Amino acid sequence: MSNIKFDFWACQRPLTKTWGSGQVFERLSSMFGKPDVAFGKTDGIPEGIAAIDHNTGYEWRNLPFKRNHFVFGYWDPPYDKLYRKEGMEIWRTTQRLAILHTHIWPKAWLKNSTREAMIAITMGPMKKIRCLQIFRKTSISPQQERETEQEGGG
Repeated sequence: MSNIKFDFWACQRPLTKTWGSGQVFERLSSMFGKPDVAFGKTDGIPEGIAAIDHNTGYEWRNLPFKRNHFVFGYWDPPYDKLYRKEGMEIWRTTQRLAILHTHIWPKAWLKNSTREAMIAITMGPMKKIRCLQIFRKTSISPQQERETEQEGGG
């Protein structure tokens, strides 16, 4: 038996001018808690959620945030590649991360992680199935806690 939650969400096609997560963010928030940061500002992300993207002055490969700065992040990167280095840097700044992608992310890329959920998502007819994968840090070491305190909070 696994502690991983598996599910399937048939969502409406997002009616947006740019790419957007449609009902995904809303459902994610109601089932797993509301993320405090979205890596990549997409349509459908509520106001008040930090948007970390090149359009807001950030590069995913080199973020200025301390380790475990964010409690729960949501990331819907483009589907043209896996963005491994970017994902590992985003993971450094979060305690928990939901990734929406067409590929399954290897847990080994996310140091000190456990997979919490995998949810297959469709967004209208003739669309690729995406997988919402939620990872949680298994523990935050005393050294990491001290570093977080020294960096100004946490």
